[in-house]
Amino acid sequence: MTITEITVGIMRTNCYVVESEQKNAVVIDPGDEGGRLTDRLTNMGVKVNYIFLTHGHFDHTGAVKDVLKRFPEAKVAVMKEDEDILLDPSLVVNRVQGTFGERYHIKPDILVSDGGVLKLDELSFVFIATPGHTKGSCTILLGKNLFTGDTLFAGMCGRTDLYGGSQSDMKRSLARLGGLEGDYEVLPGHGPGSTLAIERFQNAYLKSAMGKEVL
Repeated sequence: MTITEITVGIMRTNCYVVESEQKNAVVIDPGDEGGRLTDRLTNMGVKVNYIFLTHGHFDHTGAVKDVLKRFPEAKVAVMKEDEDILLDPSLVVNRVQGTFGERYHIKPDILVSDGGVLKLDELSFVFIATPGHTKGSCTILLGKNLFTGDTLFAGMCGRTDLYGGSQSDMKRSLARLGGLEGDYEVLPGHGPGSTLAIERFQNAYLKSAMGKEVL
């Protein structure tokens, strides 16, 4: 297994390409710069089988259609609670209405529920519902890797003031992640990576959600 991080767009979204031993791939959160991203995928020599979305916001979905043009057999998967954002992106950002918004209007192929598993060759991806940033925000577990989207960042957590956001849901989601047994690599939707052990120790939002004293 190989994980490649490609940062795209003005929002500096972390897009991840997870490659199996057979050179099949999952693209997680292709947020922007579709031409550069698809050229990179072609140069990597992979076949994209799936596009996984940690949530439906435009900065995580802007290059989905470009990837699909290059790899038309790829299937788009998202938690079912965020399907409405993909079908009507103006729910979260007014500027994506009209013709410009067509790039963000996406009909998913697979609607995933909490605990759902999608497999590709030797890889098993587990979808963990972590609402708070949106109703359908999720964290994708792959071995000892957590693709946390806009739920958990290094030292921070995602905002909760947009459509479908909930501060109470975010707190429960952070507590759920913090309560996972053992340590994991944290691969967030923006910014640098971390580990769950480090975030348990120094992330004030995660510590508060877990009921630990914040110094």
